[in-house]
Amino acid sequence: MRKFERKKIGCLLLLAGFLLGLTMTPTFAQSYRMEMGMATGPSFYMGDANQQRLFDDVRSSWNLLYRYNLNGRFSLKGMAGWTGVAGSTTGRAVAFPNGQDIRFNRRLVDASVQIEMNFYEYGMPDYVPGAARVTPYICAGIGMMGFKTNNVETAAILPYGVGLKVKLFQRINVGCEWSFRQTFTDRLDYAANPGGFYLEDPWLTTSSRNKNNDWYSLFTLNLSVDMFATQAKCFR
Repeated sequence: MRKFERKKIGCLLLLAGFLLGLTMTPTFAQSYRMEMGMATGPSFYMGDANQQRLFDDVRSSWNLLYRYNLNGRFSLKGMAGWTGVAGSTTGRAVAFPNGQDIRFNRRLVDASVQIEMNFYEYGMPDYVPGAARVTPYICAGIGMMGFKTNNVETAAILPYGVGLKVKLFQRINVGCEWSFRQTFTDRLDYAANPGGFYLEDPWLTTSSRNKNNDWYSLFTLNLSVDMFATQAKCFR
């Protein structure tokens, strides 16, 4: 395992230990306004080199997760982390003019703010009448990403997806989410090529009609811990 990957895993394990340690403190029947945690899983690219295949040339994604719960139905979610993307024209180079095998593999850093809408009122049923411990949700938002080609480049992204969250214990939330990031760049698949064939502009044209911006997708497993109680709730 590469040194960079080991450092990321080590930092996330330390964060998980810290968050889980918070749950060992005494708690009472109460609601919480915020969640902090992490989200990790496979990621893949879709663009000129891969227009249809899901989970092709999979890499990994590691993210910090923050939620501000507006109520049981809506939350503001912040995510920031590292994501790997890769692709190639192997077996498909003949589909491009002057085609040849080109491969790219890069990491990108992104951050986004999204709004989540739960299908059911989410929470502990014992504390919130009518609440559900399990709910599907949808999410959408805006964000920015940065990556390196010959230079450091940035672009806006539009993340959206679907997920499932489970209130495992009073303050522990787990879940999964499948999301897509629509980007406003066609440079994710850039690869230096002295032959003059570039994936970000395979048809060698200045017309925007023949250029499609790249996408990438994340399937993450999520763990978060409720923090900062808002009020105690008495019940019998």
